[in-house]
Amino acid sequence: MQQTKAIFILIILVLFLILIASNQAKVWGGDAYLPKADLIKGSTPQVYILENGVRHWIPDPETFDHFRFKWQNIKTYSNSVVAGYPLGEDWDKYDDYPEGSLLRGSGSAVYLIELGKRRWIPNPATFEGNNFGWRYIIDIDQDDLENIDQGDNLTLSESNRYPETAILGGPNQNEILDNGRVEFRYTGTNPLGENSELDFETYLAGHDTDWINQGADYTEEYGLEEGGQYTFFVRSKNEQGYYDPSPASVSFQLGVSAYYQKVEISNVNAKESNFTDDYLELRNDGDETINITGWTLSSDTETKTFSKAIKRLKYPFSSGTEVNIELADGDQAVVSMGVSPDGINFLTNKCTGYLDQSDQYDPSLDEHCPDLINSEYDHLSNACQSFINNLSSCEIPDYSDDLVIIIDSECTGFLNETFNYGQCYSDYYQDIDFLEDEWRIFLNMSIDFLDDDNDTIILKDKSGLVVDRYSY
Repeated sequence: MQQTKAIFILIILVLFLILIASNQAKVWGGDAYLPKADLIKGSTPQVYILENGVRHWIPDPETFDHFRFKWQNIKTYSNSVVAGYPLGEDWDKYDDYPEGSLLRGSGSAVYLIELGKRRWIPNPATFEGNNFGWRYIIDIDQDDLENIDQGDNLTLSESNRYPETAILGGPNQNEILDNGRVEFRYTGTNPLGENSELDFETYLAGHDTDWINQGADYTEEYGLEEGGQYTFFVRSKNEQGYYDPSPASVSFQLGVSAYYQKVEISNVNAKESNFTDDYLELRNDGDETINITGWTLSSDTETKTFSKAIKRLKYPFSSGTEVNIELADGDQAVVSMGVSPDGINFLTNKCTGYLDQSDQYDPSLDEHCPDLINSEYDHLSNACQSFINNLSSCEIPDYSDDLVIIIDSECTGFLNETFNYGQCYSDYYQDIDFLEDEWRIFLNMSIDFLDDDNDTIILKDKSGLVVDRYSY
């Protein structure tokens, strides 16, 4: 029994030592990393120099030849592999030789460029033991070589100096998101000191134009507004100046509309005693006209699609032509949950206030119909003129309790003919400012679409991509 127990303890101890060794190997690696400068390209003619995991475009043959790069050393990869490296600034002929360059002057000595210094590789064994290739040596002028500060000689047993970076939180690889608010959390390990001494740089391909120094922050947030493919890169750097040569990365897709947050949900009114009086507003905050016909509005209970509407609301309304609902810059749409009092979706105009005599629209239609000028009715009796002067804008006259007006047939004829939507439309529809900037859309709901207490409303375009969301 004691022997069995001892064997069991020995097995556990061996496994523990193996685990420690494997973790050490993961952190420190079998051989310490040394920088290598590679020339890479995809299927296009563009050639890049790869330095510390970042590709830099070499814009012209003059720059290529200035550094005495060799065309035969260009490595060709698939476009997806090339795109997998974050893009840095273009390489310039005034730049230093890239990290990892193997340089030789007029003599036989070969040097590795690391942190801007040249490190002598003392013998072939050290050269080959560090997996360098002889064909990658660049012959330069001796004076240019001596202008580079000299560092320590290279050895076969280099200690690890380069940090490693890991992404702890954020989208999963190739995840499709429908919300532009994205947060990443990351960390790093530092072989030359405390992990807390690391600084971080981030780069979001498809959004950023260069690496952004985050200092010692371990998170980065984005408010993305354009749908498409993105790749997030993060790399750590220690106080000694060594970068993680293989930045951590994750690719994801923002499945949002090209109109994301250009049309926004606002002013959600969800607590009416009758749910058919609930409404919300949409506003075009972009700088272009946007067609929202066929878009959908979803709550926790239902999804509804926007149909067409009448832009020029002729009378009778059945004669109007339905068109796409197009929101110009600054236009809004009031989306009501109930049934249209007049059975139509429409664009308001300077006469539509006549349609809301009984406050059947919620919210009420604006009432700023054109006023008559005195010369249009100064031929009528004084009593009739006084009656007209007391009318509110867009008010259809009710003279049922006014006997003086009732018996004045000329007055009643003028009132009935003039103060109504049909006549107002006929008189003013050709005005440049006749049409207003507010559409009225009705969803004809038979159940409560907007929860009284809390809900998330999602607006999607015709392709089903998210335009905006509103939570309350």
